Amino acid sequence: MGRFKEGIDVNAPVQICFDQWMRFEEFPRFMDNVKSVTRQGNRRWHWIVKGPAGADLEWDAEMDGRAQDRMISWHTVSEPSVGVQGAVTFDEIGPNQTHITVTIQYEPPAGPLGEIVGKIFSNPDAMVKQDLENFKSLIEGKVPTI
Repeated sequence: MGRFKEGIDVNAPVQICFDQWMRFEEFPRFMDNVKSVTRQGNRRWHWIVKGPAGADLEWDAEMDGRAQDRMISWHTVSEPSVGVQGAVTFDEIGPNQTHITVTIQYEPPAGPLGEIVGKIFSNPDAMVKQDLENFKSLIEGKVPTI
């Protein structure tokens, strides 16, 4: 099982950061490996991510926790399971500053699917760190300087 945690400070209010993160369909704007996220129900989303050698990987995930402007958590629910669960938290560190922390755990399945998942998560810290940098650029580009 793998587990990693990354964080970043963003020059924007917590509410703006949280609201943008809740727009799951817009994840491809800042997550380089995500091709699409599509709503499948009230708390369920279908993900398509870029895999190695052009092999896309798809799964369904369900949001299992949400505290307004504070936290979002999820886990995969599709079969065969890709064994991913995670959470993102939003902490106010100043009047217009937010610290965002992403924590993800994954346990790749056995067989060929597990090999693909393993390659996608071969350097998860760097991948999530880049996604957070992209998110910071996206948000700070939208928020007027105060």
